[in-house]
This record gives sequence, C-alpha cells and structure tokens, in this order.
Amino acid sequence: MNREEVLSKITKWCSYQDRSEFETVKKLLSYGLSKKEIDEVIQYLQKENYLNERRFVQSFVNGKLHLKKWGVEKIKYYLISKHYVDPALIEEVFKEINYYEYLETLKQIVLKKKSLLEKKEKDNQLLKKKIINFALSKGFSYWDILKVIQELNF
Repeated sequence: MNREEVLSKITKWCSYQDRSEFETVKKLLSYGLSKKEIDEVIQYLQKENYLNERRFVQSFVNGKLHLKKWGVEKIKYYLISKHYVDPALIEEVFKEINYYEYLETLKQIVLKKKSLLEKKEKDNQLLKKKIINFALSKGFSYWDILKVIQELNF
C-alpha cells in the first residue's frame, strides 16, 4: 500500500469516530508500516486534527456516561487498561463532568434496579446490598452510591 492509500484509509477511519493514538498506531501496524512511517502518519493526523487525544477522551467519556450509563471508575479502568491515553488526561476530562447530572444518572440506575428487584426481594438489607453491588459493577464509587441511597431514603 502506498502512502496516499494509507493516508486515505486512515483519515476515513479517524473521521468515522474519534480514535486514540494507541488504536491508530495498532491500525497502522496492521498495514505493515515501519515505525518511521507510522510516526509521520501520526504527526500528519494530529496536525490536520484527525487525531486528538483530548477529543477522543471527551467523546469516549461522554458516550460511556450518557449512553452506557457507566460510572467514572469503570471508564477510567477501561481507558487505562487498554493503554489508550495518559491517566492525567483522563482525570482532566473527569473534572469537566457535571457532578449533579452524574448523581442524577446514578439515581435513575438505582431506582430502576430497585423496581426490578423489590418484586423478588423482600429483605430490605439484601435488596440494598444487591443494588449497591450492581451500581459498583457499573463503575460508580461506593460513596456516591451511599449518597444516592441515603437521598432516596431506603
């Protein structure tokens, strides 16, 4: 594959959705490019704004928060475990999250789970424990979960 073909394919790929540099390097490796060629393509993509780590993290975080209803702990773990981006950048983007909206999302998750479980579970303590475990598995912090449960009075 020549340089123009590679650039055409990779710019389309990056235009389709925001990508991390790590993902992009993996994709370029699959094309059989050398380290030097990969570095040149990455520089080009960054210069032309096809590749932007901050934008990638923002869209990833927003998608997982609003569409998948993940908590910040799960998002952070996923991004770091996949070597996608610098943890400092992740923390920076998390500071932009509206905490009240975040707690409102958690509240909706807790209420939905409660309505599903309370038909089967009569023991209040066990119900509360199951809801906490579910919210923890979605990536919400224990303290935020307790705050919401206390606010909901159960």
